Formats: sequence, C-alpha cells, structure tokens
Amino acid sequence: MADRTSQPSRKSKKRSKNKKTKHLNPVTFTTSNIRKDNNLINKYHALVKIQESVKKARGLTKQEREYKLKDLNSKIDKLGGINAYQKASKLGEKHSGGFNSAKWVVSKLKEHNIRGCGGKLKLLDVGALSCNYTKYKAWIDCTAIDLNPQNSSIIKADFLTLSCRIQYDVVVLSLVINFEGDCRRRGDMLRLCSKIVLKKGILFIVLPLPCVENSRFLNKELFISMTVSLGFTVVSEHCSSKLYFVMLKNNGESIMKEFPRKTLKSGNSYNNFAIIF
Repeated sequence: MADRTSQPSRKSKKRSKNKKTKHLNPVTFTTSNIRKDNNLINKYHALVKIQESVKKARGLTKQEREYKLKDLNSKIDKLGGINAYQKASKLGEKHSGGFNSAKWVVSKLKEHNIRGCGGKLKLLDVGALSCNYTKYKAWIDCTAIDLNPQNSSIIKADFLTLSCRIQYDVVVLSLVINFEGDCRRRGDMLRLCSKIVLKKGILFIVLPLPCVENSRFLNKELFISMTVSLGFTVVSEHCSSKLYFVMLKNNGESIMKEFPRKTLKSGNSYNNFAIIF
C-alpha cells in the first residue's frame, strides 16, 4: 500500500498555489507609479490655483497677466492637461483600495431608507470619472456630468451653468468643490445645490480633509454653517484619514447670509482653501 501521507492532496496543492499568487499586484499598482500619479495631481492643483490668483491679481498689466497665464497653461499642457489629471485620479481610486464615493452614497441611501417617490431616485453625479451608479440602475436614475468626460456615457457640462428648472432627489459633489480654484465659485456651487436639490432631497459632499482641518479660512463648523444657511441640515458626517464626508438634507428653509473670507487660524503651516458667498 502506498504511503498517502507523503503525497500532498490536490486541494493542498491548489491552496499552496493560491498562497503564492494571492498577493501579486499588477505593475500599475507599484509605489513609484502611485507617487507619480499623486505628484501629477498635486502639481495640477497647484498650477490651477496659481492661475486663479494671476487672473485676480490687481498689480499686473494686461501683457504681464497674459504672459503669466500663457506660461502656466504651457506647464499644465506639459503635465498632460486635464486628461492626464483625470486618468491619474481614476488610477488613484484603484491605488487607494478602490475608493468610490458611490459605495458610500448608496450605503447611506439604504441606511436611511431613501427611495424615489413612485419611481427611481433622480441622482446627479457631478465631476464623474466613471459611470459609478450603473449597477444600481434598478432604483437609481443617474445623470453623470463632467467638464471633460472620460466616458461616452458621461455628459459634458459645467455644473455652474445647469438650469435650476431641473431638480434632483440626490446630488453628489465628490472632490468637486476643491477642484474649483476660485473661492467665490465654490460658494456659487453650494448655492446652486440649494436650488437643484429637491425639498427633502439629499446632498452628498466629499472634500479633502485638509480643506476643513488645516485651512486658515475654513473649518467643519463654518462649512456646516454655510450649508445650514442654504436650508440644509446634517444627516451624517465622518472623516477618514484623508477625506471629509457629509450627507445633508434640503429642508428648503434658507437664510440669506453672507460668508466673506475671514482668518480663523494664523501661521505658515495652514493652507488657503476658502469658500465665500
């Protein structure tokens, strides 16, 4: 009789094989590529911010302004422009373990039992890199828009030019407000939300954590005060190690209030992120 203990079973062979290949990652997930993507995203944001400050700078002549903007545009083009930025952002989702705001949005809609009245929920996904809500089409009717779509199913549109006549049950602004370089236009985005989110509708916002924790002009309390003045109340909020998430409900009771830029913290370690209206 053969000694069976000396022969590994097929199952153990399979388990052994899986063990060896389980942790292999594709080349695109290497640390050096992740760093390159992050550097590109950071450089792009920095150049866009400088662009906005040059556009508003009062001490420049027309020629000086045009020269500086041309130089900045050239640097952005060398990075690959907005196409390269969006591809890096898309890869960044995979690098970070598959972050996708749609998963958070859907989980919160289910948690609070939010459904469309007599039909599907009308959802507007602003700044969409992918069609993130396709798998939920049985109960979510998603309109995905972006300034520079990377997918034929995403509509090319500027959020700030949308008509207020079309309203939505849910609006998602995931890493969109911080992409806008002008602090007044960021405020315009929030104000537009109060008009296009239906009464009792939901607004989801995701911001980089430093925007509300390390800014000299903004913190979470001030940001929430802004949304409350526009008729929203907080349903849920939390922070991850890098992001700030907030779910808001539109009660339709706005209070006309101005939020000029004010220094909340002083020191060289803080950033200049601000929202004003």
